[in-house]
Amino acid sequence: MKRLAASAFVLASLTGCFRMSVRSPAPREGAPESRTGMSLVEGLTTSNVAAAECRHGLSRVDVYWPWWSPFVYAFTFGIVTPLRAEYVCARAPEDSGGDMAVPPSVPGL
Repeated sequence: MKRLAASAFVLASLTGCFRMSVRSPAPREGAPESRTGMSLVEGLTTSNVAAAECRHGLSRVDVYWPWWSPFVYAFTFGIVTPLRAEYVCARAPEDSGGDMAVPPSVPGL
C-alpha cells in the first residue's frame, strides 16, 4: 500500500504547468481578450486561436493551463487538456498614413 501511495505521489508531482508567452514591440490597443480551447492526445493536436478582430496584428499572447486543467488531464488520462489563451490586439502604426490591415494568415474554421 505504501508503494502505491508513493507511486501516486510521484506521478502527481511529475505533472507540470504549461505557459507560453509571446510579446511583440507593437503598442497595445484595448483590454486583453481570452478564449478557452483544448489540446488532444498528450499535446499532439492543439487549439488554434486566430484573432480576426485584431486588424493590425497581436501585441501580446499568453497560452496556459487554467488551474483546473490538471484535474481534467488526469481524469481523461491525458487525452484532453484544456488551454486558456489571452491576447491583446496591436494598435495601428501612427506613421502608416492609411488604414493598413494585416492580411489573414490563418483561415477561419
